[in-house]
Amino acid sequence: MVNSQNADVVVVGAGLSGLTAAHRLAGQGLSVVVLEAGDRVGGRTVNVDVGNGAISDGGGQWIGTLHNRMFSLVEELGLSTYRTYTDGKTIYQQHGKRRTYEGVIPPLSPAAMLDYGQAQFRLQRMANQVPVAAPWTAKKANIWDSMTFGNWVDTNCLLSEVKHLLNLSFTTMYAEDPHRISLLKVLHQIATSGGMEFMTNARDGAQDYRVVEGMQAVSMTMADKLGDCVVLNSPVTEVHQDSDGVLVRSARADVRCRRVIVAMSPADADRISFTPGLPGRRKDLQRVWHNGTETKVFAVYDKPFWREKGFNGMALTDLPIAHFVVDNSPADASVGILLVFVGTVGGGAGLSWSDDVLNDESARHAAFIKDLVALFGPEAANPVQVVEKSWVDEPWINGCVGTRAPGVLTSYTDAATKPVDRVHWAGAEAAPEFESYLEGAVRSAERAVAEACAAAGWQ
Repeated sequence: MVNSQNADVVVVGAGLSGLTAAHRLAGQGLSVVVLEAGDRVGGRTVNVDVGNGAISDGGGQWIGTLHNRMFSLVEELGLSTYRTYTDGKTIYQQHGKRRTYEGVIPPLSPAAMLDYGQAQFRLQRMANQVPVAAPWTAKKANIWDSMTFGNWVDTNCLLSEVKHLLNLSFTTMYAEDPHRISLLKVLHQIATSGGMEFMTNARDGAQDYRVVEGMQAVSMTMADKLGDCVVLNSPVTEVHQDSDGVLVRSARADVRCRRVIVAMSPADADRISFTPGLPGRRKDLQRVWHNGTETKVFAVYDKPFWREKGFNGMALTDLPIAHFVVDNSPADASVGILLVFVGTVGGGAGLSWSDDVLNDESARHAAFIKDLVALFGPEAANPVQVVEKSWVDEPWINGCVGTRAPGVLTSYTDAATKPVDRVHWAGAEAAPEFESYLEGAVRSAERAVAEACAAAGWQ
């Protein structure tokens, strides 16, 4: 049975961004209804049960030192954070040669250090020329948006080792082959997300902190505070604007409201019918939008045994599956967890996965354990279990990390964020800064709330 309700604002999507928007609106004394298509809150954050009472993050999980809105929200909700484990040695393995190092700089040859350094310097210099609020207005926007980041690396880096390292970093970051991502998009990300060093580093970088209770707990706590205002299993089918306001139709509730905040990726928002129809640029953006997709695979052990050997659990390699490994153990180290990211496509420069690994779970797990044994020794051969979270087959989420193919930024400019009458856009892809990060999800929510309130005269 479909209920009819009234509210000041309807929020579509109960992920981190949508619930932050609803939480902020409720805090201003406004009535709000959150409509969520799925059977849980959290969107692209989810706590994964790894046994023994422990959980790990199956989706977005990290907060960086510059992510001040996320830290404020976590503190406000009474949750706590802990640092990613980075003490000890990181493993670097290339062409069968295994080396270890401490700190953030891999043991590259002098020639590779120079090559990597010149690439980073040039990328940062180009990024400094990209206007934060309007990257499509950069002097070289059309040139940079006509090529991919992967092609730029192929052309401007001399050594295969450096090409592999850059492809590894950005494939992991975007869950996508850098040869499918606009160079302008990457430059804008560098300009608005703290720079390359911050984006790629754990300690004092974008992967520095996690939430003790699991990142999904942030959304779950806000949903608990909102109570019956959050309606699950209720995909929105229509947003109808008229002279009296907005009617939002969904599977379980039809809500008449004054403003709507759609906190979804553009691709997911394309499931909704809008009346009147959306402007051409926004409609087309939703049709061409693509998010990178990956699977997170966790090897769970009785304890983080690698720490006793002086390792921090992190590895950068050219092995068949374990290209990037990280210690994903809980704060109390009640179990030990090693995590690897497996993409759905190759990432260039040898960063690819075989069909067996992509299509067969048992083959994927066996290949992962084999790589872990090569990196951390025979103790890695017998995990208590191997768990994974795939974002490939999510029924209501098209991919996990927002990317932009060449031509999208210059063709559709501000369509991802520009309001359409009473409809405002949130979500990690609609962030003014730190796009696709958890920080971006929160900032976009707060921006959308400010827009909606100002337009409705609630401020």
